[in-house]
Amino acid sequence: MIHSCFWFMPLLFLLAGMSSFYGLQRRSASHFVKERFSRLLIPLFIGILVIVPPKGYYAKKFHLNEQESYLAFLKRYFTDISNWSEYAGGISPAHLWFILFLFLISIGLLPLMLRIIKKQYSPSWMRHPIFMLLPFAGLTVLSALPDVSGKNIFLYAGYFMIGFFIATSDTIIDMIEKHRRFYLVAALVGTALLLGEIYTIGSQSGFTFTSLHLIIYWIALLAILGYGKRYLNRKSTFMNYFNPAAFPVYILHQTYLIIIGYYILKEINYGIISFLLIALLAFIMSIATYVIRRVKPLRVCFGLKA
Repeated sequence: MIHSCFWFMPLLFLLAGMSSFYGLQRRSASHFVKERFSRLLIPLFIGILVIVPPKGYYAKKFHLNEQESYLAFLKRYFTDISNWSEYAGGISPAHLWFILFLFLISIGLLPLMLRIIKKQYSPSWMRHPIFMLLPFAGLTVLSALPDVSGKNIFLYAGYFMIGFFIATSDTIIDMIEKHRRFYLVAALVGTALLLGEIYTIGSQSGFTFTSLHLIIYWIALLAILGYGKRYLNRKSTFMNYFNPAAFPVYILHQTYLIIIGYYILKEINYGIISFLLIALLAFIMSIATYVIRRVKPLRVCFGLKA
């Protein structure tokens, strides 16, 4: 399951790029920057201070059987900057690296985005279903640039800008929707090949394999965009209620999983049964998270409009 969800984080940055284009149609640059600070940096800092530490605490209890108190753990957590992995016991953005990268990318690329909007530029070659496969080449180049703890901000900036360019023309989006079946079949074939590689010779690196991986990732994203445009691009009471609070769920979901998993696996370590229990309880907690949208102080803390 993990290996077949390679598209998840690239999709978030792709959609963030599209969202930035639409946002800059309605907001000034200064308003956009102010919103980035309030909706990204505030949740990031609160997450690092409050949401992430329990993950490290329970992970160390589970894997190392450490019995120190939570307060004692926090003293080390906030003074240890030697490792960005929360499981090493030091301060870390953990899964909130996405928010940090999104802030840096959206602010850093703002001058370029404003220039593109001012010139009303939209890449015409993206309107062709085959040429639309070409972005993987640029992604391959970006993937060779340095990363931070295994996370390549340049590569994710590439996904972000591709999403921005896609949003510049309804024709591009309509083309992706029209050819969604082609992209889906190609993505399924590519995913099968990718899984075959992983489970036979192991995940490979190097220019050739990286290029193959990235074109599979990219085609999968096109399929998801196409079907999303077809079936999810509509207003409903359900979507209107749950969409705004999806961000707090992202911030909290891993902490739910770690804490629930710790207590479940202590008592019931039976493979699929444990997995289903953890997934069910984490889902229930995620749904409960939507109460945040009703509490004004919490809305600000989790990046929602006050």
